Amino acid sequence: MTDDIALAARRRTRALVAMVAAVVLIVVAVVGVLVATVGRRGNPAPAPPSAITATAAQSAQQPGPTPPVALHWVTVVGAHLPAGADGPRDTSAGRARGFAHTPMGAVFAAAHISVRLSPQAGPAVFEPTLREQVVGPDANRLLAALEEEYQELRAQFGVAPGGPVGQLYSTVTGYRIGSTSPDAIEVGLLIEGPGQSGPARVALSAQMRWVDDDWALQAPHGGDWNTAVVLVSTTAGYTGFPVGG
Repeated sequence: MTDDIALAARRRTRALVAMVAAVVLIVVAVVGVLVATVGRRGNPAPAPPSAITATAAQSAQQPGPTPPVALHWVTVVGAHLPAGADGPRDTSAGRARGFAHTPMGAVFAAAHISVRLSPQAGPAVFEPTLREQVVGPDANRLLAALEEEYQELRAQFGVAPGGPVGQLYSTVTGYRIGSTSPDAIEVGLLIEGPGQSGPARVALSAQMRWVDDDWALQAPHGGDWNTAVVLVSTTAGYTGFPVGG
């Protein structure tokens, strides 16, 4: 019964997305918190971090390595992501591969891989990303969820089969490092986007694994991002990325 309630709540959220532009919709369901950063195509995405990132840097509590000064910002289906010498080195065909075997490489990999595991990226991107860069017993469930959400969004936007749909109005503004080992790192990402009454902020927890000389993301429990995302009200505990870039 609770799964049915959560599914119904998510579907009501996606229907509202078709009418509201550049909005982060927060839906509290029985199974947890889901933040959808989807908007109508054609609306501008927020600029890369400026004052928001500065605030994050000031209130962070030494959670991870200092971010590289030489990083730059890229936009993937509307989402602003940091990149640099730690990766990605290969962004051909809409993909993101080639991350350094370092904590910052794991952070960049978490940001770039997770965005490409969104229905907005389209199956030409999320399907090979999932096959080649996602590990764990729930990978197939995650793929099934992505395909279902993609078909629903494609119908709403009137997009031809196979094409990208919608945009993500979000920016990865900070990060933290949890438990680590040579081949496994727990990464926390601080993600912000425009809300109805000001910026909305969520934390995404990603388990990264070093597989075949690159970082891979472990599929969230049950293939459901609800289990890895929480709404947060503070940037404390996160290192903010440098302003500008």
